[in-house]
Parts: sequence; C-alpha cells; structure tokens
Amino acid sequence: MEAGPDTTAEWWTTSDVAAYLGVKVATVTNYRKRGQMPEPDATVGRTHMWRPSRVVSWHEGRPRPGVGGRPSRAGGD
Repeated sequence: MEAGPDTTAEWWTTSDVAAYLGVKVATVTNYRKRGQMPEPDATVGRTHMWRPSRVVSWHEGRPRPGVGGRPSRAGGD
C-alpha cells in the first residue's frame, strides 16, 4: 500500500486531500466547488485547508465505487 498524507497532521491542503483520495488536485477543487465534499475548515490566502479527520470521516461515508450510479450497458451493442 502506498503511503498517503499524514492523517495525524493538523491540516491538509487540497494536494493532501487529492493524494489521500487518489485523485487529481483539479478533482478535489471541483468536488469543493460543487459542494460534494466538506467545506474547508480554514482558508489562508488562496489555500484551502481541512482537518484530516473530517476528510477521512467524509470519505469513509461515501458510496463505494461501482455501487449505484448508472446501470451497465447490457448486450454489449
């Protein structure tokens, strides 16, 4: 398993959240803009920051990939 950001750190930046989720920074930015993740706990200048525990809790409660969403296409046409 790859090492992710330090879950005992006081703050995570957008880059840390992206590394934890295994997505690109732009994806986290889009999640934030669409209200699909918790609002930042603090913003310093243009840097958004979250408490790691909030991100971990939120992520653990998210639907699992492949569960729900669009039905797969039957027949392979």
